[in-house]
Amino acid sequence: MLRHPLTHARAVFGWSLENTAVRIAQAGREIGLNLSADGVQKVWRWENRGVRPDGANQRALARAMGVPEERVRLLHWPQWLPGAETARVAFPWSTQGALEALEALMEDALIDRRGFMTVSGVAVTAAASGWACAEPDRLTASAHGGRLDEETVAWVEDRIPALRKLDDRLSGDSVLRLALADLHMVTELISHSSYSAALGQRLLRTAAELAYLAGWVAFDSGLHSAAQRHYLTALHAAHAADDRPLGANVLAGMAFQAALAGAPVEAVSLADTAEEHSGDTSPRVRAFLASRQARAHAVAGDERACARALNRAEQLLDTADTAAWQDPAWVYYFDSAELAAQAGACFVDLGQPEQAEPVLMRALADQAPSYVRDRTIYTIRLARARLQAGHLDHACDLAAQAAELAHSARSNRGSQEVSALRTSLQPFSSSPAVTALDERIAALAA
Repeated sequence: MLRHPLTHARAVFGWSLENTAVRIAQAGREIGLNLSADGVQKVWRWENRGVRPDGANQRALARAMGVPEERVRLLHWPQWLPGAETARVAFPWSTQGALEALEALMEDALIDRRGFMTVSGVAVTAAASGWACAEPDRLTASAHGGRLDEETVAWVEDRIPALRKLDDRLSGDSVLRLALADLHMVTELISHSSYSAALGQRLLRTAAELAYLAGWVAFDSGLHSAAQRHYLTALHAAHAADDRPLGANVLAGMAFQAALAGAPVEAVSLADTAEEHSGDTSPRVRAFLASRQARAHAVAGDERACARALNRAEQLLDTADTAAWQDPAWVYYFDSAELAAQAGACFVDLGQPEQAEPVLMRALADQAPSYVRDRTIYTIRLARARLQAGHLDHACDLAAQAAELAHSARSNRGSQEVSALRTSLQPFSSSPAVTALDERIAALAA
């Protein structure tokens, strides 16, 4: 994945990090700027650490890329970069705003040519804050178009569990298009049907769940900008439906995406907001939200905050089967195996392989074989833990297993994880174990 719009812009121009730094310095001199000498490092930090270049560096970079200063002033960083996509996020926190977001999404649902997140920083935290603070308006009956009956709404609702199961087993573009087709249908029903306030609320909740599912599949497919647009639309629809736990689930998905994209500040903010404003919900949902907090804190390098969140998740999950609570259908997959996998990922992120290995092995032992994509990711995490512990041969064996799983699962994220692990093995390329891994990956690609 291209982590940042600047990465894409450099690729378009054919510039390396070093070449970009040289061109910025040259352009700076042309307009009378004396820029710092650590050019390569500062460009790397802009792309990988979320550092915002100061005005002088932005002016020089814009000149080097031929971008008018007016565009820089109007769009701000990084939206002014050549090829950067923007996503409309400023919808009202109302039923009408949710409908506007749904209709806008239908116009460009799959536009994503870059592979990076296009909504970041203030825009992300503002969306989370708006969801947390705005009161949902009172739903009223709709008198537009033909009358919608409860049986039709129930039929649409009943399609969602099957789509989730398809994603568990297949993932990929086919599931995404099925989810989008259903989302388009629900949007049409909301816009052009008459129904009671109660049925309207159910339609909005259904739209939120479908938009979230489409966002998740887009994220798994490497369509990160499209995923963000779906997530933000789902957040509006969940808010209009007055479903706080579902909105928290959407924010948790956004936090997970931000964490894996190397944006720890946004990840922590989103995960914390989700947990703090999830409303009166079940222990399983709260345990799930705590696990997302843990991942965000692990990526941010905060070991103590991560440990607190993991402990809270474990305690909550222990009480999840109490009869007093009914879990929402969308949290069905979060069990002890999933929590163990998330804990193992946290330990890998924190560089603690001795803690990661046993919980990841437990996750793989407990996870159903049909969840091929999840098993791919778990296996890669275990391979990373073994590599951190200095066991190269075993890490390569596990990487080969993960490559086979990713091939059968058709998961873009799984394939990317395998590729990223192979990149980390570059210093050991002459090892027989790495050579054998390369041969296995090549055979799968043939």
